[in-house]
Order: sequence, then structure tokens, then C-alpha cells
Amino acid sequence: AQTAIYSLFDLEYSTRWREATFVGLANYGDVLASREFWGSMRFTVLFTVAAVTLEFVLGLGMALATFWVARPLRGILRAIIVLPWAIPAIIQASMWRWLFNSDVGLLGHLAVTLGLADQPPLFLADPSLAVGSVILAYVWKGASISAIFLMGGLAMVPQHLYDAAKMDGARAAMRLRRITLPLILPTILVTLLFRTLDALRVFDIVYGLTGGGPGTTTDTLSSFAYKFYFTFVQFGRGSAYAIITFLLVTGLSLLYIRRITPHLRFR
Repeated sequence: AQTAIYSLFDLEYSTRWREATFVGLANYGDVLASREFWGSMRFTVLFTVAAVTLEFVLGLGMALATFWVARPLRGILRAIIVLPWAIPAIIQASMWRWLFNSDVGLLGHLAVTLGLADQPPLFLADPSLAVGSVILAYVWKGASISAIFLMGGLAMVPQHLYDAAKMDGARAAMRLRRITLPLILPTILVTLLFRTLDALRVFDIVYGLTGGGPGTTTDTLSSFAYKFYFTFVQFGRGSAYAIITFLLVTGLSLLYIRRITPHLRFR
């Protein structure tokens, strides 16, 4: 409510809205007319589609692997999978920032050693590489979370269905397509919902890794709203930016939930 009130006033370097000029929806118009907003919108959509897709594929592979290995190894593998999820996001950003460092970073050193580059790439300074770097760092944790969700779904698939399919000569790919995926569909949809909402709201990994740079290349909706508040100190326009972001995420969430609800069955 406070943010909505701030968005209706011309507030710069102060939050005393009772003493500020009432501008109505002018801040919203300024935000929607800015190239920065649409730039951050495009990146947020690209980031969400790429990250959620990779997270799901990798998460499903890791979740399946925990059921394919020998039973004594399952606990160890699951502990390894959970580890990225347990590390705080801002610490992950610092870790990846070191890995991407062009002077002392491990990834740059490996690229030169393997002959993939003549010199360490500027992962966080080159616009095209920065986009991929942010997505990679985010997926590393997101795939872990997706795997945790999907392991729960896989644990509920009756083993006798797999045994019967093997007796009928069904190969692993056929069992995955005809048994596993249909039976864990509700879990898949819930996983995609949670991961999509999280990706649309992403802030911490971007802030800690690139700060939205180079320039505004990796600015998301949330990180750009943060800049209006704490860098530009324009509380009125920053509040409008935050409200617009909230409405967009809420609208997409409701649409997503409406589309997946008919596919969900709970017992």
C-alpha cells in the first residue's frame, strides 16, 4: 500500500509524500514510455524462458539419476544435488563472480587451457557473455530446486508399473515417456510454476554478479526497480516501477495457474 501511494507522487530524495506534488499516473506513464523498462522486460522474459527450460531438463535428469543408481549411493547423490539450494544466493553470486573473473577465474583459465580462447573471456563485461553467465549461475541453483520437487513426484510412481513394463519389453525411453512423465505431470506443472515465478522476480543473483551490467544488458524488472530506489533515489518512479512489476508477475501467475489447474489431481 505504501509503495502504491509513493507511486502517485513526485518523490526524489525524500519519502514525505504528504509534502510532495501529486502527479497521479504520470510516473507510470514515464516508466512505460522508457526504453529501459522494455529492455529489462525483454531480458527478464528471455532469462525466464531459458533458465526455466534448462532447470527443468537438468533437474529431471538429476532426479531420475537418484533412482537409477544403487541404493547406497542415493543418499550421497541427493545430498550433492541439494547442496546448491542450501547456499545463500548472494554467496553464490560472489562464488560465480570469482569463477567468471577474467584475471584469476577458473573458467577463463580452462577456456585458454582447452584452446577454446586465446585469452580469458570477459564473461561479465561482454554483453553477450554476461547474459549467458547470469543464466548459467542461476540455473546451477534452480536445477537443484527443480530436482528436489521432481524427486518427490518420482517417489510416488508405483514400482510395479516399471516391473510390468520391463516384462513387456519396454525400454528405458519408452518407460520414461509412457509411465514416468504422465504420472508426475502434476509435479512437473507445479515445479514449472514455482520456477517461473522465481525467475520473473529474480534479483539477488543479478545484483551480486553483474549489478545489471554491462550497461543495462542484464537488468531485470526487479533489479531496475532497485536502481530507481537506491541509485537514482527517485522513490516515486521507483514505486511505479515496482507496482508495474508486481502486476505483471501477478497477471502471469494467475494465467499460469488457470492453465495448469485442470491438469492437477490431488488425493
